[in-house]
Amino acid sequence: MESPKYLLLSYDAEAEFTGEDGYAETWASCAEAEGLFSDPPRPERGTYELLGCALEGGLRTALTRARADGSAPLGLLVLEVLDKKGECVVEWELDDARVIDDRPCARDLALRDITVEASESVDNASDYPQCPPLSPGYRLFGAENRPWGTCKDLAHVRNGPPEPLEPSLRLLGCSPSGALRAALDAGEEDLGHAKVLRLDTHGRTVQPAVEGEITAWIPSARGRGLIDLTLEPWSERPPTAAPEV
Repeated sequence: MESPKYLLLSYDAEAEFTGEDGYAETWASCAEAEGLFSDPPRPERGTYELLGCALEGGLRTALTRARADGSAPLGLLVLEVLDKKGECVVEWELDDARVIDDRPCARDLALRDITVEASESVDNASDYPQCPPLSPGYRLFGAENRPWGTCKDLAHVRNGPPEPLEPSLRLLGCSPSGALRAALDAGEEDLGHAKVLRLDTHGRTVQPAVEGEITAWIPSARGRGLIDLTLEPWSERPPTAAPEV
């Protein structure tokens, strides 16, 4: 068997992580893992309507491209919320904005209604930029305060589809022992809860990676007597950029 990169330990809710001694029984050593790491969640994207727009600069250019290509990137879109005197009350930002549609404004045919897809900036102080009474609307800017015109109103239409569920974690080339070996030999279906630890090249624990429930196993193609385990995590997976060991 190749040198194990992961250790599977029985779950002990009372134990504190102090190295291997902080856990309960060792259930398996495993050669490899699939689906262990996860990318950071992407910002949730939504669809927004900029209503009654008078366009300038890059926004006007993007609209022309969107009509030809079906959509056009804007990047950062900044909305200045204006008071009744036309002074900025607060800024509200949409990141990675993209124009996906436009049409004449029903209230003023000289203006345009524009549909954009974007993610709300994490720096926004509020979930939605409400204009105060008698406000003329919003001033629009791109990156580096490039003026893009104005709009009279903003509507949040919908969020994008939910992110797909992450796949199960698979531990490959596992050598079972202890209570896990006994449960497999007895044909038990409930194999219990476990913790996965990452090991360095010397077999030392470098990271408690994930916790979850063992839901299935099959004989492994990596060697006689070895198995591949499926684990459904209930804790967060480590990020993709986790250090190599």
